[in-house]
Amino acid sequence: MEVAANTVVAIRYVMKNGRGEILEDMMDKPPVEYLHGSGDILPGLEKGLEGLPAGFSKLIKFKIDDNSPETYLINVKIDSIRAATPAEIERGKPEPKHADKCCGPGCCC
Repeated sequence: MEVAANTVVAIRYVMKNGRGEILEDMMDKPPVEYLHGSGDILPGLEKGLEGLPAGFSKLIKFKIDDNSPETYLINVKIDSIRAATPAEIERGKPEPKHADKCCGPGCCC
């Protein structure tokens, strides 16, 4: 399966500004899930992930929007991709994690 509209994608990433300073590092944390095509992530990132398979890593360069002078870099790893349920598509978000699926303190993966 590839990243496409109405798929739930789980990613981990490191985001840097144009000067190479780390803004956010999620590589050693549980993956973040989002519904592709819902607008929940930055448009440049979403476009850069389109069509990629699970297990793929990619360095994506993008701007927050067309008017932004700053370029950002995100090294992203796609952990998993699955078809979204009709309820997820309607809500525009993946189903929330449940406490019974927690892998440890402070973590719900």
